[in-house]
Amino acid sequence: MSIYLLGADVGGTKTEVCLLELADGKAGASSGAVDLTQYKVIARERMSTDKARGLEDFGDRLKNLFEGILSKSNMKMAQIKSIGLGLPGSIDPLSQRQNAGSITFFNGFNLAQYFSKKLGYSGTIYLDNDANCFALAETYLGAGARWARAAKVPLDQLCMVGITLGTGLGGGLIVNGQLIRGRRGGAGELGHTTLIESGRPCYCGKFGCSEQYLSGPAFEQSYAMRASASSPKKGSEIFKLADQGDPLAIATIEYYRDHLVQFLSNVSNFMDPHIIVLGGGMSTQKRIYTGISDRLSSECFLTENPPDVIPNECGDSAGVLGAALLGYWT
Repeated sequence: MSIYLLGADVGGTKTEVCLLELADGKAGASSGAVDLTQYKVIARERMSTDKARGLEDFGDRLKNLFEGILSKSNMKMAQIKSIGLGLPGSIDPLSQRQNAGSITFFNGFNLAQYFSKKLGYSGTIYLDNDANCFALAETYLGAGARWARAAKVPLDQLCMVGITLGTGLGGGLIVNGQLIRGRRGGAGELGHTTLIESGRPCYCGKFGCSEQYLSGPAFEQSYAMRASASSPKKGSEIFKLADQGDPLAIATIEYYRDHLVQFLSNVSNFMDPHIIVLGGGMSTQKRIYTGISDRLSSECFLTENPPDVIPNECGDSAGVLGAALLGYWT
């Protein structure tokens, strides 16, 4: 018997929603049998987030977007088991309030209660950090699921770290197939672990945060500093220059890879996961994976059999798929 889930991935620039069908209900949750054959994206739409227009405007437009995909799918809100929202901030699991995030009009509100009223939905609304949603999707529908099948590791025993290397650096921690959220929803804030003591300033108020070296903009900044350029090149351009033999581009990539290995070795020493799945724009560049397992072998405390570091498989819709899945096991 199918169940239907709505999800929304709310980013600083765009918001994506989807209607997800799970054909086997909760059958796979305890057995670890969920795989790509057990779900179907019935509909998916996007809109601009338009942060400057405020909470009420956003809530109205999100309602219209949800109602639109339900209408196109000949479904009603009453048929939806749960709604999940992935947000760019830390969500307190108990109060359902965003502690901190890039969309400041979410801060301080009981968002589950607010959206229940705004959407006219009597079921449960779940909220979580967008990187947690990424990790959840890759665990059950993407790279984690494929890796676990090949390695014959049941999903309820899988330990995985999902890391997004995009505009920022986010992390999601999976232990025995379950998300680790922490006391206040702040588990997995890997972008604000210190990578370089007294390094680059970060908007969080610290210096040397991992995000300031491993995000897409940080990579572009590194090249601009080497090239003494007034405006940074796009990351994809820098990788093309490296392929053409440009020494500054090659040096920038190696600088990035050195910091990535250092960062991933810290993650491995902390979590000892089976795999680390990378997402975001930087994860699409094959060059960053070259020789990474050998380098982790020498950098990690446990030198044998380091975690596999692999790219994601759900693409830029991982966040919305993971958001939809938030209510699946509850």
